[in-house]
Amino acid sequence: MIAEIIYQLDKSRDDSGMDTNSIRRENLRALAARYATQAEFAAACGTAPSVISLIVSPNPKRNLGHQLARKIESAQGLPMGWLDSAHSKEPGETVDLSFLPAALAQKITSYRAVVEIERFDIAGSMGPGTEPPDMNMVVEHMSLDAGWVRQNLVYTAIENLKLISGRGDSMAPTIRSGDALIVDAGVTSVESDAIYFFLMRGQQHIKRIQRNLDGLTIISDNGQYREIDVPADREGDIQVLAQIIYWWTGRSY
Repeated sequence: MIAEIIYQLDKSRDDSGMDTNSIRRENLRALAARYATQAEFAAACGTAPSVISLIVSPNPKRNLGHQLARKIESAQGLPMGWLDSAHSKEPGETVDLSFLPAALAQKITSYRAVVEIERFDIAGSMGPGTEPPDMNMVVEHMSLDAGWVRQNLVYTAIENLKLISGRGDSMAPTIRSGDALIVDAGVTSVESDAIYFFLMRGQQHIKRIQRNLDGLTIISDNGQYREIDVPADREGDIQVLAQIIYWWTGRSY
């Protein structure tokens, strides 16, 4: 019942044109999203995590076959053939969650299979710094599989995830000029050693920041750039805009 509710809440498009393989894949993604990790879901279904990953990944490498589909339905307590059918709801139809505990109902209603991340027309400087733009403009959105996001990223909240790019060579070879960067805008202070997007003296930077007993050290992974020590009484000169949490090395816009 809960699996069907989750899937109904997620479906907002007409799946009548989808083939069986696509329907099974979408249903399997909905079921997998009920678990913290794909490994837990695979264990509950009695199969290997790699098998599930090959089917539900953003670029799937295999289809969900008949025998495995029936095995997963049995393990999940679903009727035979459930994975083969699109479970869309009629326009205007609502799902009654009143019989569920409030916390579980909230988790189900907030479920999403795809995360849309705003890409801003911002290139953080991995060099001497750049002037902030007069206006932060969203130029497009990136769609990421929600299961992949939950499994691979550590973040404060989904809505705090943004996409920018980096320019310069001071963070090479870790981050290269033009790499796409996912940032967590919910991080606005240096609580741990990490790579941050920040303002210093009115200039935008992307650098590694290390916290010391008597202040901060700004570090470039490229050894040609010197470290910058910021004493504790000058930490206010640094305004953390976000933490860099993921990047695609070598890709550029």
